[in-house]
Amino acid sequence: MRILAYVKSSPEKSLLYKKYRHVRIFGYSDSGYASDKRDRKYTTAYCTFVEQNLVTWKSKKQDVSRSSAEAEYRVMTRTAYEMMWLKT
Repeated sequence: MRILAYVKSSPEKSLLYKKYRHVRIFGYSDSGYASDKRDRKYTTAYCTFVEQNLVTWKSKKQDVSRSSAEAEYRVMTRTAYEMMWLKT
């Protein structure tokens, strides 16, 4: 939100995006136990890149998961949704 507020307040500055014939989108995700193991919540994070440019990222504490595999699947699903949104 801070980045968008900065761009909005500085109309004389601009962002330059080159048009590529084939755009490559990459996504990375991970999850792990939060620092407080009593609540059994996982911390998950993902980021997506268009070519070499970081365009989206997020980190949050998930709801209770039954296993680490479930937490990994949740964050991978969210990363895939984000990448599909970027592709359209």
